[in-house]
Amino acid sequence: MRSPVSTLENEAVQTLTAVLEAIKNKDHTRLLDLHSSKGYTLYNDAPPYQLLEDEMALRLKLSLLNQVQDISYQLRDLHLNIYGDVAYAAYELEMSGILVYQYRFEGQRWVRRARCTTIMVREEGSWKIVHEHFSPIGPSSSATL
Repeated sequence: MRSPVSTLENEAVQTLTAVLEAIKNKDHTRLLDLHSSKGYTLYNDAPPYQLLEDEMALRLKLSLLNQVQDISYQLRDLHLNIYGDVAYAAYELEMSGILVYQYRFEGQRWVRRARCTTIMVREEGSWKIVHEHFSPIGPSSSATL
């Protein structure tokens, strides 16, 4: 039997959810605030397929806010461990929305399914994301609307 969920675990889960809500609500400021100012790295499941750091990593993540409308998400099978001031989360994520092409009057239905790993650290009393890794579960899909 698993022990009761601690306050730190609840806060870490709330941070993961807050990131997804910030993406859904297109809240750039909140999204940036949930990431560490001391360094952030990202391995994404979309190009470029290389380790991105700091501004480049955040720029790629912020691009989702501009390119996809009507975002919805589901976080599944969350496994969370806390080691002092470090939290490790592994989960599956499904996001969907309308991929909008600027300068054209069309869009595509977009679905992204990925296995995710997120590392967070405690900074000034709250969890901040320092690293994320997304691996696709099958190909992303889209259909022209």
